[in-house]
Amino acid sequence: MREFSSTVRAKRLVATSLLALAALPASLAGAATPAWFTSTDYTKLQQRLGSSLPTGAGGTISLVEASPANGLGSYLVDVSGPEFNGSLDPGGVPVVLTDGSSIAHVGFSSHATGIVGQYYFGSTQSFAPGANSVVNYDASAWLSNVLRIAGSAPPEPQPFRVQNLSWVVPGVGIQELAALRRYDYLIETSELTAVVGANNADNFTSVKAHPTLFAYAYNTIVVGRSDGGHSRGQTNNFVGGVAYGSGRYRPDVVAPSTLASSSTAMVSSAATMLHQSGAGTDAVRSEVMKAVIMAGATKTEFATWLDQTSGLINPWNHTQTRPLDDVFGAGELNVYNSYAIQLGGKQSASTAAPAAAVKPYGWDYQDRKSDSSVGDLYYNFEVPIGSTAPELSIMLNWNAKVVDTNADPNIFTPMQSLQNLDLQFYDSSNSFMGTMIDQSISTVDNVEHIYLTNLGPGVYTLKVSGAANWDYGLAWRMATSFNSPNADFNGDGIVDGADFLVWQRNSSVLVNATNSQGDADGDGDVDDDDLTLFKSLFGTTTAPPPPMSVARIAAVPEPAAVALAAAGVAALGMMTRLTANRRK
Repeated sequence: MREFSSTVRAKRLVATSLLALAALPASLAGAATPAWFTSTDYTKLQQRLGSSLPTGAGGTISLVEASPANGLGSYLVDVSGPEFNGSLDPGGVPVVLTDGSSIAHVGFSSHATGIVGQYYFGSTQSFAPGANSVVNYDASAWLSNVLRIAGSAPPEPQPFRVQNLSWVVPGVGIQELAALRRYDYLIETSELTAVVGANNADNFTSVKAHPTLFAYAYNTIVVGRSDGGHSRGQTNNFVGGVAYGSGRYRPDVVAPSTLASSSTAMVSSAATMLHQSGAGTDAVRSEVMKAVIMAGATKTEFATWLDQTSGLINPWNHTQTRPLDDVFGAGELNVYNSYAIQLGGKQSASTAAPAAAVKPYGWDYQDRKSDSSVGDLYYNFEVPIGSTAPELSIMLNWNAKVVDTNADPNIFTPMQSLQNLDLQFYDSSNSFMGTMIDQSISTVDNVEHIYLTNLGPGVYTLKVSGAANWDYGLAWRMATSFNSPNADFNGDGIVDGADFLVWQRNSSVLVNATNSQGDADGDGDVDDDDLTLFKSLFGTTTAPPPPMSVARIAAVPEPAAVALAAAGVAALGMMTRLTANRRK
C-alpha cells in the first residue's frame, strides 16, 4: 500500500514515503491456479460456467497510482509484459492503457504493475482478464486535477465502471475533507464503484489506525487483508476540524493477500467482472454493487482467528449497532457467492405484507429519492418444510449524499448528509412480523447487516425502515439444505432414469433451483453433488410409483429415458461416463 503525506498549504499532495514492496511468493506469481482463485471460489465459478464465465469485458476501468518519493513520476502500469500484452489473453487482446495524467515520468511503476495491475486486470492473475481499457492516473495529479481539492472548481466526472486506489494518506487537513466530500460526490453522481485500501499493518501485536484517505469516505469499498494485517477500527479522527462520519468500523471486506494493495486490486477485479455480468441493470449501481460484494463475503475463515493484540481467539462477530466485524468487515471476498446473488436477479420490496417470498439469492435497488411518504419496506424469506437454512446474509447499503450548495456552477461548495436506514428481521410463520429475531440499527454507518445461521422452516420478514427521500441497494443469499435428500425430481414416486434426465437438462442452473429441476440436496443449485445423491438413491421409491404407461414414456422426448429406466444399474455407469468432465 503506497502512503502519502500532506499539508494544508500544499496545492497538491506529494508522495513522501513508499512502503517496502515484499517480493511475491512463487505461489502467487506463476501458479497455474492462483491460491486466491480457490479461496474466493472463483475456481468453482470457472468450473460451473466454462466459456460463459464473465471476464470483465466492456467499458473502461481506472487505476490511480502513487508515484514514489524520488520524484521521478513512475506511476504507470507496464503493459508490455505477458499479463497485459495479449499473449496470455484467451482472445489475444492486449490492454490499452491511457495515461490520464500525462505528466513527465521515468519508467514504469513496479507497484502499479506487479502488486496492483496484474491482480486487477491481468490475463492469468485476475478475475477480469477481459478488461482491456484502462485509464491510469498519477495520484497527486488526480487529486489536483480531477478531484481539484485545492480550489473551488467542481471535480471532473469519472466515467469508469471501477476505480482502484491502492494508496493511502495518513495526514489530517482541510484538503482531506475536500477530497472525501468530492470523491463521495463523484461516486454517487458517476455510479462509480470505488475500491480503496486500508493500510498495511504488519505488526500484528498493535492496532494501526485508518488513514484519512480514503478509508473515511462513505461511498467507497474499503478493503483489508484476510490475515488481519491492516489498519482497523473506527473512523474517529476529525478532518479539517469537522467530523466526517466518526464511529464507523472499516474495512468493509477483506481479500486473501498479504499486501493490502493486492487485496484491494482483487476486490476491484471482482467488481469489474460483476459490472460485465450486471450490465444494463441496477446491479451496477454503486449502492447495489457494494451490497452484492459484501453480502457474498464469507466468515467461516475467521472462526479460530487469533487476535495478537489481545492474545485471544476472536472469530468474526458483529452487534446490532455495529454491522461489521471490527477487523474483517463483512468477511472475505467470495466471487462465486456475489455472482450468484447478482444472478438471482432484482426482486422488489413491498409496502405491505408481501404476497410471496423472494428467492434465496437476489438483490434490489429502491429509488425513493422523490418519495417522502413511503414508510417501511418489506421482503419475505421462506425456508420450506423439510429444510433448514444454514446461513443467511443480508446487506443493506446506501450512499452519503454530497450536494453543491453554491448556485454558481463554477464554484463547488460540497456538503454531505446521511440518511439513517435500519434493518429488522422477524419470524412471520404465525403472523406477519410476529417475533423479532434480529436487527441492525447503527446510527452512524451507511451499511446494515443481518447475518444468521441455522434458521428452521418458516416464513420470515425483513423490514427496511428510513428510506423516504433516499435510495438504497440490498443484497442477500440464503443457503438452504434438505433435511433428507430427494432425487425423485419428477415426483412420480421412484428415482429412475427419468429423474436423471431432469438433472441433465438443468445441470447448468447455478442459483434458486428447485427440487423439480434436479436439486437433490436443497442447496439451490443443480450440480454434481445432486448427481451423486441421485446415484445413491437410484431405484428407491418415495411413494407408490404410478403405473408406467406408454403415454408417460412418450411424454419424455429423449429416447434415453426409456433406456435408463430399463437399464437400472447399467444406466449409472453410463451416467458416470457422461458426467466425467463435470466434476467440481
